[in-house]
Amino acid sequence: MTAESGIIKRLQANSTKINEGCWRLTALDNGPIELEVKQGPSFALDRNKEWFVLPMDSENSTIAGRDYAWVLPTDPDSSDSSWLIKADGEIRLSVVNENIIVKVYAESCELIAYESRPQADSFGKRFRFEFEHGEKLGHTLAALYWGTMLPSVIERTRAKDYPISDGYVLSTLHSKYSGTYPDVDHEFQIKGRLSWGNGLDYDVVRRMIELQLKLMIEDPEGLWRNPCAIQPNGDREYHVRRSSLDGSTNAIMFLITGNVEVLESAWLYCAATKDFDWLRQHIEGLEGAASCIIDQVDRHGRLWSDVYYEDQVIKDGRETFATALAAHSLNLLAELERRLGNEEKETYYKDMAALLGASLAKPLPMGYWDETNQRFVDWVDRSGIAHDHIHLLANILPVLFGYASKEQEEHITALIDEHIDQFQRFPTFLAAHIDQYTQAEIGDGGPYDLCAAGRYWCWDAAYWTWKSNRKVLLGQLMRVSEQAAKEGYVMGERYDMNYVYYIDDKDWHGAAHYYEYPCVYSWVLIHEYLGIRQTFEADLQISPKVMDYGSVLLEQSGYQLSYKYEEHAFQLTNLGSESRSFEVDLTAIYPACTKWKFTCEGVDSVVEQGAIVRIDGGLTGTWMPVV
Repeated sequence: MTAESGIIKRLQANSTKINEGCWRLTALDNGPIELEVKQGPSFALDRNKEWFVLPMDSENSTIAGRDYAWVLPTDPDSSDSSWLIKADGEIRLSVVNENIIVKVYAESCELIAYESRPQADSFGKRFRFEFEHGEKLGHTLAALYWGTMLPSVIERTRAKDYPISDGYVLSTLHSKYSGTYPDVDHEFQIKGRLSWGNGLDYDVVRRMIELQLKLMIEDPEGLWRNPCAIQPNGDREYHVRRSSLDGSTNAIMFLITGNVEVLESAWLYCAATKDFDWLRQHIEGLEGAASCIIDQVDRHGRLWSDVYYEDQVIKDGRETFATALAAHSLNLLAELERRLGNEEKETYYKDMAALLGASLAKPLPMGYWDETNQRFVDWVDRSGIAHDHIHLLANILPVLFGYASKEQEEHITALIDEHIDQFQRFPTFLAAHIDQYTQAEIGDGGPYDLCAAGRYWCWDAAYWTWKSNRKVLLGQLMRVSEQAAKEGYVMGERYDMNYVYYIDDKDWHGAAHYYEYPCVYSWVLIHEYLGIRQTFEADLQISPKVMDYGSVLLEQSGYQLSYKYEEHAFQLTNLGSESRSFEVDLTAIYPACTKWKFTCEGVDSVVEQGAIVRIDGGLTGTWMPVV
C-alpha cells in the first residue's frame, strides 16, 4: 500500500511512511496540504469546549473542523481503505466535480488507513473482537456506526440554523421524518452512543439529555411533558392523540415515555462519566421529569400511562411494561439523589418505585396479573377491560426488575419458552399473537408496529443477559448482522419478516434508514454480550456473556481495556495510564465457579464474583478458578 492509493487520487504534500498503513504528510512551500479523494461518506470533527461531528451530506458539500477528518469508500464492503486525517489545525473538505478536496491548514498531518468502515471510533481508537464470529460482529458494528449513527448527528450541519440545534439528532436519514424525537427515540439513540465510550459520543448524549430537559422546563402547560417531536421549524409536539383503525378508541401517544427514559439516560451518562457537577446542575430538571410520571399514579399505585413506545397500538389506560419501566427509572433517580446526598428525596423516589412495583404483581383488577392464564396482561383500558396478546415486555420486565413473585417468575419462564419461536422470529417481536390485535387496538396509521423493533429487542436482550443465556444473545446479534449485510447496512424501522400483516416479500416497513437497530445493536453487543457496563461502584463493570474463547480489545477513551477468555483463566488488561477499578462478574462464562484466585503484578488474593479490583495502568489482572 502507498499513501496515494485506493480512494486517494492525488496528494499535494511530501509523504513519509511511518509504518504500515500510516504516513506523515508535510506541506509544500505554497501549502496547504491537499488530498483529492473519491467521493464517499466524509466527516470532520470540531471542538469548542465540547466535541461535535460534521457529516457531509447533499446540503453540506463543504465542512470544516479541526484535528480529525475522515473519508470513506462508498461501499461498506469495499476492499479500499478509509482514511483518517489527523492534524493540529483546520481541516476543510469540499465536493468538487464529484470528488472531495481535503485541505489541511497545518505544517503536517498524519494519514492513517483503516478498514472500509473503520473498526474504530471517531478518534481512530480501535476495537477488535478475536473470537468466533467476531470479525462479522465487528464489521457490522462499524458499518452501522459510520453509515447511520454518525450521519444522524446534524447539530452543526443541517440543523445549524434551526431554532434548537444542540442535541438535534435525526431518527431517520430518510426525508419523510425530518425531526428529532425525544419521546422513545432518544432512549435508544443515547444507549447506542454511550456504547461507543468516547468523548464525542458522550458530548452528543449530554446535549440530547439537556435538549429534553429544556423542552420539559418550557412545557407551556407546566406539566413537565417530554414532547414527541421537535420539527426543523421549531414546532413541538407536546400532545399527540391518535385513533384506532375503526375509530372506536383513541389514546395519548407517549404521555410519560420520554420522562421515564430521560431518568435512565441521565443515570447511564453519569455512571459513564462520573460527572457529578453536571448532575448537580440538572437534578431539578430530572425531578421535574419524574413529577409528570408520578402525576399519573393513582392511590393504588397504578400508572395510567396510555401508550408507551408503540406508535400504532391504541392503549387508553394502564400498561404493565410502562409501569415496570417507570418503577425502574424512579429507582435510578433515587440512586442519583443518593450520590448527591439528598437522602429525603432518595427515600421518596424509592417509595414511589416500590408502590408501582407492588401493583404489578397484584391480580386483576387492582394489579396486572391474570390468575387464570398465569401471566401479565398487556394493558387495562379505562373501561376496566384487560387486553392481552402475550406481550413480551409486559411479561419479562416485572421479572427482570424483581417485582414478580418466584411463582410468577416460573410461569413467565415457561411462557417465554413456549412462544420463543414467535418472539425471536426477528429480534424482537412485540407479542406472541400479533395476529389477534383488533381494529379497535391497531392505530389508524396501520399495523406496522405489530412486529419486531429494536426498542423491544433492547429489553429482550437485557432479559436474556439476566438469564445468562449467551446462546440467545449471540443468535440475536448474528440475525441482525446478517439482515444488515443483506441491506447494505442501511436498516429500516419495523421488521415483520413477511409475516401476518405484510405478505409482500419485503422484510421491513415504516421509516427508511432508521436509527433504531444500529443503536440497539451497539448497545446489545457492547453492554450485554461483551459485558462492558457503566456503574457507580467502579470505573467499569466487566460481566462477559461471550460464547467462545478469545479476546476483546477496546481502545476508546471510556474503556481502554482488553480481555482474554480462556478455559481456565480470564485476563483483563488496563490499557490506560492511570489505576482504575473494575467490578468483575464472570458468572455467565464460568457458571460452576464462585471464587477466584486473582493475581496482579505478583500479588495474589481470593475474590468472589462481582468483587471490585484495582488494576494499575498498563497492567493485567488474572482470574483463575479456586478448586
